[in-house]
Amino acid sequence: MDFFGQCYTLIMTTIHRSPVIVSALGLLLLSGCSTALHRAASAGDAARVERELAAGAPVEGPAAWNDPDTPLIVAAGSGQVEVMEILLKNGADVNRQSNIGWSPIGLAARHCHLEAVKFLVSHGAEANLNFDRWSKSPILSLAAGNCPAAIPLLISAGADPVVGLEGCSSAWQPAYVARCQQALQRYQPRAQTIAAADPATTEPPSQRQKAVEVTEPAAPASDIDQPARTGASRPDDFALVIGIEDYQGLPKADFGARDARTARKHFEALGLPARNIISLEGPAATGNKIKSYLEEWLPLNVKEDSTLLIYFSGHGAPDPQTGQAYLVPWDGDPQFLKSTAYPLKKLYADLAKTKARHVIVALDACFSGAGGRSVLAKGARPLVTKFDQGVAPDGRITILAAASEDQITGTLDDQGHGMFTYFFLKGLGEGKKSAQTLFDYISPRVQDEARRQNRQQTPALIGPDAPL
Repeated sequence: MDFFGQCYTLIMTTIHRSPVIVSALGLLLLSGCSTALHRAASAGDAARVERELAAGAPVEGPAAWNDPDTPLIVAAGSGQVEVMEILLKNGADVNRQSNIGWSPIGLAARHCHLEAVKFLVSHGAEANLNFDRWSKSPILSLAAGNCPAAIPLLISAGADPVVGLEGCSSAWQPAYVARCQQALQRYQPRAQTIAAADPATTEPPSQRQKAVEVTEPAAPASDIDQPARTGASRPDDFALVIGIEDYQGLPKADFGARDARTARKHFEALGLPARNIISLEGPAATGNKIKSYLEEWLPLNVKEDSTLLIYFSGHGAPDPQTGQAYLVPWDGDPQFLKSTAYPLKKLYADLAKTKARHVIVALDACFSGAGGRSVLAKGARPLVTKFDQGVAPDGRITILAAASEDQITGTLDDQGHGMFTYFFLKGLGEGKKSAQTLFDYISPRVQDEARRQNRQQTPALIGPDAPL
């Protein structure tokens, strides 16, 4: 390996150990060195991308002398599906890699932009590549360590699960390697046996892949999964969608990620542009990432006449000492709520700082600490019976909550969704046009289904009525 390769490997290892570094370096490059087309592609500014292309900007041009990424690679790494579609229509190569080996689908998978991965797969992206020239870590390995939900998408695009498992032993930190191995073994139980028996096998990957069967059961089909378009274009409205199922070190919140993916489809069906919807799913929904979008991105982009939709599906947690309620991000820890989770009180305060005319928050989580979509620090017992859900006295914020404060949430396993989410999205699909009419649709149906499960779950509507 030459000197440049050695330096690159050291830098990439450091970056992989600290996502904060890669974000900072990316911002530095984009702000100081990149072209206007690259900056627009990264930001999801579709109109600016079209103007730059019309003015003659090269669709495959590098960002700068020290940044070989094409606009498509930059857009994929930021999850900008609308921009990627424009670039492909203007001749961008879906499989073109930079001179250090990065590809559009590789960066989309690395950063857990699932909609971007799906889009690239549907447009012929090659997923059986290494992530870069020096680490020899396949794209599938990078996804398995950071975004397990991308695994079936990449396998469908031709990624080899056996080679992916072998790539898990690359020189990354042990915790990453363990996540990678665990995720791939879940989807490909024979991969470990094949790789361990002969790590240096010369059998072609295509032949080895035939011997491996995907055993992950298909998610149940639901009548809400493919919504029809119900509204005109709403270019000034925004949404932040968060869904977490497989937590880092916590029990699963069943169907949380699937809930979020379906909620995004319904928001698009309402007329919200794809570039106005931020989706954070699974490992992408870290505390820092959620904080960044709530405290920086939304206040910068939301307008005075905007309706802002916030959707969360995952665990909530109570502080047993104070009764304060928290949303738990992917990397949250109920033993350290103040430093790893997001208080509902702060959530509403942050949303009040936006210029939005209406803010509608839908929470498929609970805060009792008694199960369902709620967690409690090990060994702890709630010392209060009433939890502070942090409702802000702001006339613009309306909250649709899945359950009352002392209850737990449930799921509809035959639909593959949280019970509240199922009726929330079904009501949207049936044309409920205000928070009150939607709540009137949701509440009796959730209560009835919960009784059939021999428990109580009573949704709550807090704040003023608002148009959806």
